[in-house]
Amino acid sequence: MKEPFEILEKHYQKAIKIACNKNFDIIPDEVKEIINPLILKIESDKSLVQVIVTSLLKKIISPEQDIRFHMAKFPNGYSARGLDTKVTAPFFKKYFPKYANKETAFLTKATRAEVIWTLDEGEKLPLRSKKLVKPFLELIDKIQNNTVNLKNCLIYTLAKLYFLSQSDQIIFDNTIELADFSDVININTVIQMLSKHFDSRLSSRLPVIAIFSVYKQLFKTVKRFDNRVLRPLNVHTSSDKHGYGDVEIWNVNDTPFEMVEVKHKIPIDRNMIFDLLKKSENTTIQRYYILTTYENCFMNSDEEEYINKFILKIKKEKKLEIIANGIIYSLKYYLRFIEDYHEFLKTYTDELIADAKKSTEVKEFHLKNWQKILKKHSNL
Repeated sequence: MKEPFEILEKHYQKAIKIACNKNFDIIPDEVKEIINPLILKIESDKSLVQVIVTSLLKKIISPEQDIRFHMAKFPNGYSARGLDTKVTAPFFKKYFPKYANKETAFLTKATRAEVIWTLDEGEKLPLRSKKLVKPFLELIDKIQNNTVNLKNCLIYTLAKLYFLSQSDQIIFDNTIELADFSDVININTVIQMLSKHFDSRLSSRLPVIAIFSVYKQLFKTVKRFDNRVLRPLNVHTSSDKHGYGDVEIWNVNDTPFEMVEVKHKIPIDRNMIFDLLKKSENTTIQRYYILTTYENCFMNSDEEEYINKFILKIKKEKKLEIIANGIIYSLKYYLRFIEDYHEFLKTYTDELIADAKKSTEVKEFHLKNWQKILKKHSNL
């Protein structure tokens, strides 16, 4: 696979020059017009861009291959997933981690569908954004029939990804700088800041990062976590998520210890408790938190009463402690054990950026909203 890597590297170097000089005018308009729709939607459909790069790469190294037959099981087909896994995915992880798929771009519902990417057959593609079906198929058709310059397409795609990555870095740097302030703050101030941030749209990842950040601080002082390991956050998307919870604490002997499930704007119900009980069976998990940003935590008082009784029964019979609570209440409690609230805010900021660098769950507007919140509270 040395040659495909070399091809990507060579075109990437050309792409950098274009992006750094903002010299996109040298790329023909027809190339920009067919690729831009996919770039514009990369936050929600990032797998398609990686698929296009894989398809371009295959057509460059094997001109005789019909790239529309992207599975080896198709007549005269090839394993696009294999090429992506071995070459494109590692390349993206190296240079564009935010827009890289965890293992391969060919594991989404759309890309693993047994649909040939012709203009007619491809209409069956179950893309998340239906508006992208036509642009995607038209681009694949042009690549297959060489009615567009393949190298220009590859260079332009990589240049746009590089430009996006550099723009992201500017936002990251500005956010980190704003988090370094010295004004006096207390627990209520921190909670107000987090609550405001959680109100952002598409914000289900933010409470998870907040809990993870507070655990990073608790690990410094709370003896309960001696000889424990706070595992890195997993990618939040359902296809990538593994393990027992959103935030996981394990024993040093590699057995699970304490787990946290975070729900966003969803009331806690008895079925969630059943799920936690099932997931913890035959494990060493001692405590399971289920926390929600839903204002009243539970749907109603009857459900709350049932859950509290059920939790007591589980603790008595299974020796498993389950804590169902609102995330804001829990954060207030956790923050009492943290000496430096500024340090927590810096950790939260760092983790937001770390997450934004490796996935599209934390979006640009989330960081800009956090910048506004930091500015407001650093100028009291």
